Amino acid sequence: MALDDPDVPHTVPGIPHATAGRLLRRPGLWGFPTLIMIIVTTVLTLAYMGGILNPTGNLHHFPMAVVNQDQSVRTGAGPLDAGELDLGPRIAQGIASMPDPGQRVQWRVMSMDQAQREMDKDALYGAVVIPAGFSADTVALTRTADGDAAPRQPALELLTNPRSGSMATSIAQGIGDQVAQTVSQQVAATLAQHAGPAGPTVHRVPTAEAILLADPVTLHTVEHRPLGNHSGFGLSSFYVSLLLTLTAYLTAGFMSSTVDFALGYQSSERGRRWALRLPLPITRTQTLLAKMAMSVALAPVTATVVLGSCAVILHMDTSHFAQLWIYSVCATIAIGVSAQAVLSLLGGLGTLVGMLFFVALAVPSSGGSFPLQAVPAAYRWLAVFEPMRQINEGVRSLLYFDGRADAGLLRAWIMIAVGCALGLLLGLVVAKVRDLRGHQRLTARQLTAVHSAASAAPLKPARSHRRVHPGRGLTAALSLLVKPGTGRTTG
Repeated sequence: MALDDPDVPHTVPGIPHATAGRLLRRPGLWGFPTLIMIIVTTVLTLAYMGGILNPTGNLHHFPMAVVNQDQSVRTGAGPLDAGELDLGPRIAQGIASMPDPGQRVQWRVMSMDQAQREMDKDALYGAVVIPAGFSADTVALTRTADGDAAPRQPALELLTNPRSGSMATSIAQGIGDQVAQTVSQQVAATLAQHAGPAGPTVHRVPTAEAILLADPVTLHTVEHRPLGNHSGFGLSSFYVSLLLTLTAYLTAGFMSSTVDFALGYQSSERGRRWALRLPLPITRTQTLLAKMAMSVALAPVTATVVLGSCAVILHMDTSHFAQLWIYSVCATIAIGVSAQAVLSLLGGLGTLVGMLFFVALAVPSSGGSFPLQAVPAAYRWLAVFEPMRQINEGVRSLLYFDGRADAGLLRAWIMIAVGCALGLLLGLVVAKVRDLRGHQRLTARQLTAVHSAASAAPLKPARSHRRVHPGRGLTAALSLLVKPGTGRTTG
């Protein structure tokens, strides 16, 4: 079938037929949509890829701790004969004061109890622990007289926080490996300095143990409060937050279209059926209130479906389901109300702007997949107000940190309340201002003309008011809303 073939089942007198070929040859059809899609595609690409390509290079104030549990040891006779050796404080101070021009890592010296408390409120991603006996193992490494047992290699411990996410744990592991390598070089230099080339013990060291003396320190990794098997390696909170945000936004868009169709301001096409109701007189404020009310009413439904599917069908680990459900419902309400405000303010463009704000820019700035200390500064700025970051903090606290307020839950409650209030206030104020200035979607004259012209069209009763199907009356009614020669509505 040719693009210019006017294959239509019936004709409308006085109106030229449209064909695909004629339509596609219009320059105005291509320009604006192409520009918008270029902008949207560029923003999506930069938003997603820009936040993940170089997490190590983007590190800024990544919170790590140094814990010193080492005890001094008498060296006795031998190459380290200095009376008493206490490497722990020197190593801890050396780690905390390592040169770091970019402030990539924020080191803090603390006790083990303090480090565990900080991890329990998601304020610490890892801790390098100098265990008790580190100095003793270092001294024993040099005592290789005949008949002596093989010495135990001194080791540092890396305490990780898997509840902060797999990527945070991976970054902490990389930092721990670098620290262990640096400490090993320093300890090897200390052994070589005290032993010297003429040290009698060094000449008696077997080749394998000489290799140990050149790289004496190892690193052992230990998890603090490991997660269960159904937690997605600490990513379940991120995906639950994403689902809550996405379903709330999609529901808002669908409810907005449903209300507009019910009021006669938008057509509906289901399969081969196309329908358009006669428009009803209603203010923008009342329209927005109806849309927001529907989003609020459906929030418990969508939140229940998301959490029920995760917990009941997929057996996601959660020990605070009731609190998580209440929080999820409120977060969904906040997203729905804010999304309706955006759609009301921007009209057709609101769909794209909302997608960028609530999804595209929200995912890399949420702190769910990548810690905020490992993303570019622009994403850390977005995280201050992006809704998904606030939702993720609350969900993570309830799933991994026993619902502690200081683990992000209190801030999350405050931010979703503020976001919901701002969305509600902004949307209603702008709608009210437009109403007061007479910027209605259709004027009283247009509504009267449409209803009068549609009286000649075949009508079919609907539940609330009449639904108009294609015909001469509908064509005449719609023509009254269009400026001659422009194709644009006059309202």
